[in-house]
Amino acid sequence: MKTREAGRLTYARFTDPSNTLIRAEFKDYSNDAAVTVQHITFNPDDKYCSKILKEFSTEDLERNYVEFNKMELTRQNYFNKFVERFDEIIEYIDSGVTAADTKSSEMTLQSIKEIGNNAEAFFKLKLEIFELAEVKNSKNRTWKAKMRKATTTLELLALLYEVYSTLENEQGERQDETLPQETDTPQDTPS
Repeated sequence: MKTREAGRLTYARFTDPSNTLIRAEFKDYSNDAAVTVQHITFNPDDKYCSKILKEFSTEDLERNYVEFNKMELTRQNYFNKFVERFDEIIEYIDSGVTAADTKSSEMTLQSIKEIGNNAEAFFKLKLEIFELAEVKNSKNRTWKAKMRKATTTLELLALLYEVYSTLENEQGERQDETLPQETDTPQDTPS
């Protein structure tokens, strides 16, 4: 349906549960696709209403009304959550972090190596490593100095591995060894 003053009909729905009023949206493509909204009383004998009913059946109008209200309820719920957590959300927005920054990427050897190319991330990694109990409690100043001077991620992790490969716990077992898995098969016995 196209009207001279409003443009082409693009969407229509009832506005109330008693189905007495139709909200119709028109786009005027000759005017930068400007949207015009008209409210028309539901009367199948009316000239404009009958034109709308040719493109949108009564069932379509009812379905669009229900879908619109579901969407509005979802929007209202999100708005309420926003209001409840306003301080946190504004702090997050002001931090400048984007959605792309928060996406977790797959951990690969390349991504581990890349940490060394980012001075801030590499510094944070070093700080985290120096907070480990094994590193804090170590008396080996030479080893700690090597860790501070490490320039690549792999070098830093290799130095960290040194402490794990030589530490033993009270039972005399190495810390870096893994425990046998439950899926291990028992030794074959001669029959």
